[in-house]
Amino acid sequence: MTNIQLPPDPEGMNDSRAAWAGKVIDLFVLITGTDKEDALADLLADLIHWSDRQQLSFDCELARARGHYEAETLGEDP
Repeated sequence: MTNIQLPPDPEGMNDSRAAWAGKVIDLFVLITGTDKEDALADLLADLIHWSDRQQLSFDCELARARGHYEAETLGEDP
């Protein structure tokens, strides 16, 4: 396995956050039967459909999520 450089983790929580996401991906694969290689893209596409039905802007929520990610890797509050 290649040693990758991860962004800073000022709260020491990013391994846990990644593990939580991994559990969601594993469950999504189990429920849908999608390939693991396609799971993230398929889940994101399904979340766009879900957002449409919730009358949410996926793009706005994605931008908000990026802000959370940046705060979690820079040590700032979202």
